Amino acid sequence: MVMIMNRLLAHVSSFCIVAAFTAAGVGHAQPPAQNSATPAQIARAGDATDRDAIMKSARGFAEAFNKGDAKSIAAMYSENGEARETNGRMFVGRAGIEKAYAESIKANAGVNMDVLVKSIRFPAKDLAVEEGLLRYTRGLKSLPESTAYTAMHVREGGVWKLAQTTEFGGGIDRLEDLEWLLGDWTTQAPSGVIMFSFTRDPKSPAIVGKFTRTPQGQATINGNIRITVDPGTGRIRSSGSEDNGSYSHAVWTCDGKSWILDVNGFTAYGAPASERILLQRAAPDAITWRAVDRVMGSAVFPDTVPLRLSRTKTVTSSK
Repeated sequence: MVMIMNRLLAHVSSFCIVAAFTAAGVGHAQPPAQNSATPAQIARAGDATDRDAIMKSARGFAEAFNKGDAKSIAAMYSENGEARETNGRMFVGRAGIEKAYAESIKANAGVNMDVLVKSIRFPAKDLAVEEGLLRYTRGLKSLPESTAYTAMHVREGGVWKLAQTTEFGGGIDRLEDLEWLLGDWTTQAPSGVIMFSFTRDPKSPAIVGKFTRTPQGQATINGNIRITVDPGTGRIRSSGSEDNGSYSHAVWTCDGKSWILDVNGFTAYGAPASERILLQRAAPDAITWRAVDRVMGSAVFPDTVPLRLSRTKTVTSSK
């Protein structure tokens, strides 16, 4: 009986590790913004010079925000430009926009912004529509948050200016919020060396990963992980399996400080198992996870201690 229980505990431990990363996903119940451009709109995509100018404007917007330069942000707008916040408030004219951004920057000291441009369209000769995400990060240990945006540009005197910007869709967890997870990670766990490698799927909106576990004195066990957005609920789900037969799936939810993974699956012996994983960012290249509420069959197991993984290689995100 002792030998059997030890084997089951080892499999629960490995199940925890697989489950911790079978879901690198996210959680609120709204789907991410999709590019709804029609073929006709795509055909009017503008020339490379115009697209480069819009991209340069997007980068300049983020740089000005991160420098706390509200005046430069306002100068990117047309004289009577409009800026609408996620809460619905709208500011009109450069003076009002400058004041609004100055207050926002002051209230969010230490926040860094990334602009992720998803699409640029040119419905008319001097009109451009830019869509994407604004990703915000506070401090080296914080988890990124994002909002969607739409920006309308007009050409005035040969220069592209922001005529109207709208930020929306706050409080939605997105795959882009997990791009800090991309790369190779490793740790020396009590049960042996564990390695993960996460990349973006080049053919679909997903994060894919490979998993290697080498228990002390035993053969290496490999696994795969796939993280996607559930089109029905908008929540991020994932599934993972090991070549020994174990399988798990999970849903991720972010509470602002941790990713919380609700995991269910089966061990290699066919026993049903569930647990909750708490994943935190300890540093730009370090994460910790802890398994709690662990159950296998009718047996309940104690919470694990936090396990720290270090990044050994980074992967370029969608920026």
